[in-house]
Amino acid sequence: MRLTRLSFSAGSLMALAVQAPGLATPAWAASNASTASASVSPSTMTGSAGAVPAREGRDSGRSENAGSTGVRMVMTPEYRLHWPDGLGRVDIYAALRPDRDGMRLMQRGLSGGTASLASPFPEQDRVYFFIKPQNGQDGLWLADRVLTLEGVANFRDMGGYETQDHRHVRWGQLYRSAAPSGLTSQDYAQIDALGIRTVTDLRTEAEQRKQPTHWKTGPNGTPPAFFASKKPVLPGQMTDRAQLARLDTRQARAMMAGFYSRMPELYEDELKGIFARLLAHRTPTLTHCTAGKDRTGFASALVLYALGVPEKTILADYAMSGTLLRAHMTPSFKAAMNDPKTGGAATAASPAMQAMLDSDPAYLEAGFRAIRERYGSVDRYLSEKLGVGPQQRAQLQSLYLD
Repeated sequence: MRLTRLSFSAGSLMALAVQAPGLATPAWAASNASTASASVSPSTMTGSAGAVPAREGRDSGRSENAGSTGVRMVMTPEYRLHWPDGLGRVDIYAALRPDRDGMRLMQRGLSGGTASLASPFPEQDRVYFFIKPQNGQDGLWLADRVLTLEGVANFRDMGGYETQDHRHVRWGQLYRSAAPSGLTSQDYAQIDALGIRTVTDLRTEAEQRKQPTHWKTGPNGTPPAFFASKKPVLPGQMTDRAQLARLDTRQARAMMAGFYSRMPELYEDELKGIFARLLAHRTPTLTHCTAGKDRTGFASALVLYALGVPEKTILADYAMSGTLLRAHMTPSFKAAMNDPKTGGAATAASPAMQAMLDSDPAYLEAGFRAIRERYGSVDRYLSEKLGVGPQQRAQLQSLYLD
């Protein structure tokens, strides 16, 4: 099952195809999956069923207030939903949270596994859909996996993935992203609605100083609690731009794989903290680093693993980052890549920089392989080093799976 959102953001038409619970791999994955939305133009979207016209939303009405001049037009995004035919006839509901108490009936008795719906909440950026089979089978929640923001790339919800026992990761609880230091006022209006309670910053202290995050909240909002890494800098070979410029592609990829193989021990304290907060149900939570790809990708992979998501799905989820980062190079990320003080301008197109932008599943596999070589299994590493044994995993699954 998948959901496609057609909407306006930052002045241009965007279409996002995202994986829903029924698929084993995400539609944005760069490998091991067919890409449901690989390219977008203002007039067409290339999807798994070919190119289809992209409607530019619906004008939900113009309103004029007494004593004022001007016209306000709200563009209502449309969503295309796809679900397995095996569910039979279904009723479709929409909600602002993945909660049945707040659902609004959209369509009743649909069959054929697909529907196009205008959002019932035209001024809201995030909508959840519930597919309820009329034959009594369990229903499924759908939402956009990728949140389209102006100032931050690679911001996405880890919900919806199917576990090995056919449950699904709960939407709206686990978020990951690149550094949120670039969030704009418009972004914060969307982020506020997520209700994020904790933020884990896996960047080094040097990165934090260079691009600090000054979290803004709405008039009734409470800022999240921040938990930042205390590491002063990354390993030398990761930041020595002169050395990076001399690496060929093979050497650069070996460097990245080596970094991942060190992360189980290098980030043990930070990973313990993430799981402790999850067990304390301090969610919704956001985990990020600079790109939201390597340190965040490794931490997110372990969380999904602890919840029982298959490793194939975890690898495909990880592979999304490279595509998303290249599709939306934010000003802050560009500045870091092209900063002459750090040699970025000389190495932006180098094999090392390209390898560092990639989210090749082989990198994450190197991290998992290192864990198995040192501890025998990922399960044993979780239990012995991170304090996440069978009892804790059962607790996590009761909190974050539907």
